[in-house]
Amino acid sequence: MKTLYLIRHAKTDQPLEDKDRQLLESGIERTRQLGKYLQQQNCKIDTFYSSIAKRAVQTAHLIAQEIHFPVDKIITLNDLYTGSSDTYYHLISAQDNALHSVLFVGHNPEISDVVRFFVPDMTSYMQTGACYCIDFETDKWENIFIAPRKIRFYVRPR
Repeated sequence: MKTLYLIRHAKTDQPLEDKDRQLLESGIERTRQLGKYLQQQNCKIDTFYSSIAKRAVQTAHLIAQEIHFPVDKIITLNDLYTGSSDTYYHLISAQDNALHSVLFVGHNPEISDVVRFFVPDMTSYMQTGACYCIDFETDKWENIFIAPRKIRFYVRPR
């Protein structure tokens, strides 16, 4: 089985350059709550990706701290900030099949486009701080696009 975690960065609202916007206190608190939820669900992450935007990196670091994932092992990519949903598909299919789970922290519209690909019933955009966890019945990452899947959970901020 392969597991995919898709998280939209937490709440931000600052009049800075887009890439430099930081999380609001409410976004920080909600991200900590999400991280605690992931820890309670015993989520084990093999590979952790984040956009290079400050708000995404902050979200990733807060989650990593809560789930005891080494912050220095988070892979930050410009393409998750400037790319398309194809960037996600390429990264997913390129994962080593010995790994079982991958987590992404990204932005709309791309992160929602990826969720909609795997969860056709999801027709809107992901809220800030929301997380989808999807399990795939396959042993190969390149097969998750056609593999049977199940939403393990969907969490959104309250």
